[in-house]
Amino acid sequence: MKEQNPVLLLFPIEKARHFSNRFMFLGRFLSKIVFSLKYDLKKAEIDIQPENYCLASLISALIYGIMFIFVGLAFGIVILREITTFTFLIMAAAGLFAFVGSLIFHLLYPKMAAFQLASLVDQELLFALRTLLIQLSSGISLFEAMRSIAKSNYGQVSHEFAQVIKDINSGMSESAALEKLAFRTKSEILKKSIWQIITTMKSGGSVVNSLNSEVDALNAQQVEVIKNYSAELNLWTLIYLIIAAAMPSLGITFLVIASSIGGSGIGVEAVVLIALLAACIQVAMIFMIRTKVPKVIK
Repeated sequence: MKEQNPVLLLFPIEKARHFSNRFMFLGRFLSKIVFSLKYDLKKAEIDIQPENYCLASLISALIYGIMFIFVGLAFGIVILREITTFTFLIMAAAGLFAFVGSLIFHLLYPKMAAFQLASLVDQELLFALRTLLIQLSSGISLFEAMRSIAKSNYGQVSHEFAQVIKDINSGMSESAALEKLAFRTKSEILKKSIWQIITTMKSGGSVVNSLNSEVDALNAQQVEVIKNYSAELNLWTLIYLIIAAAMPSLGITFLVIASSIGGSGIGVEAVVLIALLAACIQVAMIFMIRTKVPKVIK
């Protein structure tokens, strides 16, 4: 998988690996504050030392801060029509907000990226485990079955098993390579499945029976998630219809009645404002509902 530069990070990862030791103390200081960063970087598959990443994040945040100082200057001139003390306050506030916000985002990005990879794993995991179960039931060895998963089109799951195969080919035992996967992944479902396979292997039990029960449990869990989402979607549909149809028409009717009683009329601006407000709320609700779609639905 091709390595990508973290989103919005202005300093390239390749250059960040070769920082001068003169400024590295800043990166070490930040990495000690965000102590979980080194684990998040590994789980997000970002190949860089935490102190180097922290220093790159700090430099990127400084650049954003400087950029937004000029943005604050532009806003201050547009609003006040002149450069005053308040203009400089706007510049300082914009620069400070951009610096702090971008630094926090950069430091939290590996954790967010790791959870995103976990969601990609969960989407394809059930199908991959079923394929693994079928191959093991037909007498194929665990190594060959995992290699088949690695070569198949199961997205991030294939990538994870490809790393397991690479570790085994480099001399690591199957259980040790699977343990490394369990510690590396952010997917709780994959972690649980791998640990169950490892425990069964060490106890001498049947991996097929263990995997079969895990596939059944995962399938029942996904069916339950889809049912819950369907029930929740009915409520959100009702709310959407109220906001999209009922509230704008009732609001305009109420304004017309109120204006007629008060002796004033309702202008076109008020109608347009209500329509725009309703449209913005509808778009926000659509995006919110999309974020609630279970990862098992493709």
